[in-house]
Amino acid sequence: MEKERYSHKAFGQLAISRVNGKANFYGSELEQDHYISIEVNQSEVERDLSRDWYFNTGKLPLLRVRMSAIQFSEAITSFNQGGGIPCTIEMVDSKPVDKMPEQESRKEFVHRKFRDRMKMFADSIRENQQKAQAIVKKKTLSKQDVFDLNHKLEWLTIELERNIPYFIECFQDTADQVVNEAKLEVENAIQNKINMLGLDALHEQNKLLK
Repeated sequence: MEKERYSHKAFGQLAISRVNGKANFYGSELEQDHYISIEVNQSEVERDLSRDWYFNTGKLPLLRVRMSAIQFSEAITSFNQGGGIPCTIEMVDSKPVDKMPEQESRKEFVHRKFRDRMKMFADSIRENQQKAQAIVKKKTLSKQDVFDLNHKLEWLTIELERNIPYFIECFQDTADQVVNEAKLEVENAIQNKINMLGLDALHEQNKLLK
């Protein structure tokens, strides 16, 4: 008689769990062996004279997302960040989301763009070469001819001095980002293992450290 139970669409419970298993993530270059799962579930409260008891209704989550350990760390340490931190959505309105499509890696993307740019560069050089040859065959050059030749030389100089080095710089930055992410994930994996086994057990597992 002293207990009453209440439910409402606004009542929810948030659950954060560590999950072991391989998965890919939106916003991450690396496949992970363990990650963070976050669920929002519908909730009910049972009230008696001593306290309130909160229950997950047992239905499918309203929302479930997964994040790499680094993404989760950034999320809880980067409050008021306007755009937020990427996460991979698994369930919305209790309905599973389609499997995340294969993602082209940053390295592959930069390589592809560089190849496309080099092809365009080579095609443009051949085209401009033909135009320049036609111009210099003229007995007299007009002001427009001189302007066109200077413009083509200026374009070639800019491409060699600025654009191509920029692509190389982007590739190096991408490589550095992937290496840094990998280092952070390794550190997190070791810390997670320490938490699971305890320091004494870890010292006994020399193979793990190696």
